[in-house]
Amino acid sequence: MDLLKLEERITKLIVSEQFDLAEAELQQAKLQATQEADSYALEEVLSSLATLYRVKEPPDLAKAESCSLELERVSGTGYAKVQTAMMLYWSMHDLERTVTKAREGITAATAEQDDKTVYQGLSLLGLALLDLHQDDEAVRVLGEIESMVAARLRIVVGDETLFLERLFEQTKAEKTRNAIQEIARILWPVCREAAFADRLKTLANASLT
Repeated sequence: MDLLKLEERITKLIVSEQFDLAEAELQQAKLQATQEADSYALEEVLSSLATLYRVKEPPDLAKAESCSLELERVSGTGYAKVQTAMMLYWSMHDLERTVTKAREGITAATAEQDDKTVYQGLSLLGLALLDLHQDDEAVRVLGEIESMVAARLRIVVGDETLFLERLFEQTKAEKTRNAIQEIARILWPVCREAAFADRLKTLANASLT
């Protein structure tokens, strides 16, 4: 199976809003991958199906979640669990399940020594906790992010930006705000995405008053 060509065709079908054709082709690809016991191809197809169900008009979030959960079973990785948590947060706005799934992903990714996924999961977990008004828990998540940044672990700078911004806005605790700004000062010069670098720089230089 040529996954690159499949992705190109599916992208074109989605852009032209031919969602049923995209779904039919992906379902056929899923069947082929299953019959050939090609776990890598099956993971890629399930990921594409989950994306399709999220972006189609109207979205089919039940099918998107089903594909994400199947991808978790096939992959068995913390990364797959964090991706499900991302969908639960951004597409389904299910905060409680986001927290549960993000924690599952963080635990699995920690065991796998997958620092990038742990960091992404913590950033998402922090957002969901803020939305649930669990500010003390969010501050504990900040401490874990701070430790990862201080240890210079392999992370994707930018994942944390929205969480840092929102926590900075919501808290009045000077210690917490100082910690946020110190993280931002460390990260903005090494951030590869200009938009995130600008936001982190602004945060680092924000007034505490």
